Amino acid sequence: MKKLKHLPILLITAYIVYALGFNIMGLDFTNVTLQQIQFKTDDSLALGRDKSLLEGDSVSFVARVVAPPRVSPSTGDFRTMMRGTNSWTCYAQDTANGLFGGIVIRQGTRGPQTAIDLIDTGALIRVQGTVQEFGSTASSNFANCLTQLALDTAIGYTISILGNSPKRPDPKQVSITDFANGDYPNGGTINYIQGEKYEGMYVEIRNVTTSSGIGNRQPFSIVDENGNKMYMRDFSNWFSTSPSGDTLRPWTAPSIGTFVNSIRGVIINANNEGAFGNQLPYVIVPIYPNDLVLGNAPPVISSPLRSPGVPTPSDSVQVSATATDPGLSPLTLTSMQVYFRNNGGSFTSKNMPLITGNIYSAKMPPAPLGTLVEYYIRAEDNQGGIKLLPSDTAKSKLFYIVRTNDSMTVQDVQFCPNNGGRSAYEGYDVRGIEGIVTADTSDIPLFSYTSAAGTQSAPRRVYIQNGQGAYSGIWLAGGPTDALHKGDRVRVKGTVEENFSVTRINISTPSSITVLSTGNTQPTPEILSTAQIPNSAQDGEINVEKWESVYIRYNTPVKIDCINAAVGIACTTSEPLIDTTFRRNFGEPLISDGSNIDARLELQDGNHDYSNNWDGRGNIAPNILLTKNDIISYVEGILYFSFSNYKLTPRKNPDFGTVTPVGISNNTETANTYSLMQNYPNPFNPVTVINYNIPVSGNVSLKVFDMLGREVRSLVNNFVTSGSYSVNFDGSNLSSGIYFYKLEAEGFSGQKFVSTKRMVLIK
Repeated sequence: MKKLKHLPILLITAYIVYALGFNIMGLDFTNVTLQQIQFKTDDSLALGRDKSLLEGDSVSFVARVVAPPRVSPSTGDFRTMMRGTNSWTCYAQDTANGLFGGIVIRQGTRGPQTAIDLIDTGALIRVQGTVQEFGSTASSNFANCLTQLALDTAIGYTISILGNSPKRPDPKQVSITDFANGDYPNGGTINYIQGEKYEGMYVEIRNVTTSSGIGNRQPFSIVDENGNKMYMRDFSNWFSTSPSGDTLRPWTAPSIGTFVNSIRGVIINANNEGAFGNQLPYVIVPIYPNDLVLGNAPPVISSPLRSPGVPTPSDSVQVSATATDPGLSPLTLTSMQVYFRNNGGSFTSKNMPLITGNIYSAKMPPAPLGTLVEYYIRAEDNQGGIKLLPSDTAKSKLFYIVRTNDSMTVQDVQFCPNNGGRSAYEGYDVRGIEGIVTADTSDIPLFSYTSAAGTQSAPRRVYIQNGQGAYSGIWLAGGPTDALHKGDRVRVKGTVEENFSVTRINISTPSSITVLSTGNTQPTPEILSTAQIPNSAQDGEINVEKWESVYIRYNTPVKIDCINAAVGIACTTSEPLIDTTFRRNFGEPLISDGSNIDARLELQDGNHDYSNNWDGRGNIAPNILLTKNDIISYVEGILYFSFSNYKLTPRKNPDFGTVTPVGISNNTETANTYSLMQNYPNPFNPVTVINYNIPVSGNVSLKVFDMLGREVRSLVNNFVTSGSYSVNFDGSNLSSGIYFYKLEAEGFSGQKFVSTKRMVLIK
C-alpha cells in the first residue's frame, strides 16, 4: 500500500520530532472527512487549481450514499444504474451535507470484491481507498480534474455498510451562476471558487430553460433568465440517449426551449473529456427519473421603471413593469404586486393593476429624507407559477435612497446594500454630484493593444472621490471629462450607467461639469490589506464592491506571487511571460502582503514605467521590469473591475514604492530573540519566503528536508551576523508534498537554538 503523505495534525506534531532525526512513521491509511479530501482555498481555486491535497493517499471515511451503482439491491433490483463502462460508480456525501462534502467512488471492475455493487441509496458506508484525480496529469494543477476515491480490488480496499436510511440526502439549492457566468467559452467565465465546493454533491437548480447540447453525452444544456448556462450530463441509465443493454427506459431529451421546473443531480468536473471539456468543467448529472421535472414557464417580468428616478421626501413613487405569461394556454396572470420596505423593516405589498397592454403599475408612498427603500415585484399565474423581480430576492432587491436632487452624493450613487453591486440609480439622471478628481486621462489614458489574435482595449478613465471611506469614488465617463485634471473639485450631472459591472456617470455635454476649484490636495488613500481585495472576490461582493473606484493603497510590502494571472498561465515561472497568444487579463500580477492572500494588480492601463513584460518591452528603457517574488514596499491606485476581477490600477510612477528584486534580502537591525517564522505563502508553488531572526552573531544552518528526513536543500550554512533575514526557497525541481525546514544557530552561552517548521508544496 502507498504510505500516507498527509498525516493528521497530531501525527504531524509527533513526526516533526522523528523526521529531523531521519526517522519516519508510516501508516497504510487514515480516517479523514470528505471535506479534508475536497477542500481547497479560494485563492488556489481562483487560479484554477483544484487537485486534492490528499491525492495519492490511502484514506478511510464515512459517508451517505446518494447514488449507488445498481438500482436497488435491497429490493432485488440489480440493474445497473450508473454507467461506467466496465466499472462500478457510486456517489456519496458526508453526513452533515456541508460544502466540499461530496465525492465519486469508483471501482475499476464490476466484480463483487468490495461490496460496492451491494450498497443502496441512503446507505451509511465506510470506504477505504485511494484519492485520485481523474484526468490529472503530472504537470497540471488546474481545473481539469475530478476528485474521486478509487477502490483497488487487487489491494483489497473495501466498503462496509454501517446502516441504511429510507432516503438519500436532500439536494442543495444552487444556481447556474454557482458554476458559470454567461455562456462559457463564448464570452462567459467559469466559477471555480464556488463550483468546486459542490463537486460530487447532490444539488437542485430551479426555473431554467433547455438549450442545445453537445453530442450524446450532453443531450441538452440549461439556461437561466440571464443567459447563464451549464450542461446536463448523460451518465445515469435512466437518462441514456445512447441505448445499451444497461438502459433502464426509453428516454428522449426535452426539446430546446422547454421550461424546467427543477433539475436535480450530482455535480462533476468533466473538463477532462476532450472537446466537450472545453465547454464547461461543471455539469449536472441527473440520477433518478424524478430528478428532471418539466413544466410550463412561470410569468415573465421585465422593464421595471420608477418615477421619479431620484425620489424626494414629497414624492409618491410610481413603479411599473411589463409582465406576460408565456406558458401554455390557458395560463393567465392572477396577481401582480410590489413589495416594499423602509430601512430594513417589514415588507408591505400593493397590488399593481393592469394599466395598458402588458404594463402593470402601482404607487409607493413618500418616505422621509435619507430613507433606504427596498422593493421587488411578484407575479403569479393561475397554475401557481410564480416569478420575482429580481429573481433571487435574498441576494438582491431594487432600491433607492430618498434625496433631493441637489443633495445627491457619490456615496448615494455607488451604495448597494446587497451582492447585486448595481447602483439604485442605473438608467436615471443625477445631478449635484461633487468630488475631487483622483485620476485624469493622463493617469489612465486610452489603452489599445493588437496582436495576431485581435485587439484589446481599455477606455480612458477619470475618477472623482468625495471624502473618505466606502463608496466614496466613482468613474466619470464621456468626452467632456477629458478636460479635467487631477486635483479639480467638480460638480457634475449625468446618467448613471453600469459599464461591464462598473458603476459610472456618463456626462454628455461640457455644461454638465462645473469646476469649483483647482489644485486641491488629493484624498488620503484608504489603507487596505490585499486580503480585503482578494483575487477570489466575486462581482458585487459587498465588502469589496464598496471600494470600487476608490483611491486605495497596500501600505505594507507586497510580494509578486504570480507575474501574469492571465487565462491559461500557470503562474509557476519566475520570469515574465510575453503575451504571444492574446490571453485575457494579461499584464496583471497577483500580489500579497502579510495577509498572504493574493490581490490583483493591473499594470497595462496606467501611465507608468512598470511592466511584467506582457508585451515583450519590459526590458526596454524606461520600463522597470517586475518579476515573480519581487517585493514592492507599497503600491496604490484606483480600484477597478474588469473581466470578472477586481484589480488595483496604479496611475503613474509615484504609485509604486521601492522594488526589491528577487533574491535574499537582509536586515542588519538587531534582533532581540531567536525565531523562525512560518513560510509564506503556505502552501506554495513553487517559491516561498522563510524569515528568521538571529540576536547573536554565529554559525547558522537553514536546511530543507523531505518526509523521509532526507536533506533536499541547504539554504544557509555559514557565519551570520545578528539581524533579521529573509530567504527565498524555490521548489521547482521538487515534487508536491510536505517538507520541513530546520534552523540551527549558536545561541547564548554556547547553547544551540533549533527550530523546525512544516511547509506544503503544491504543483
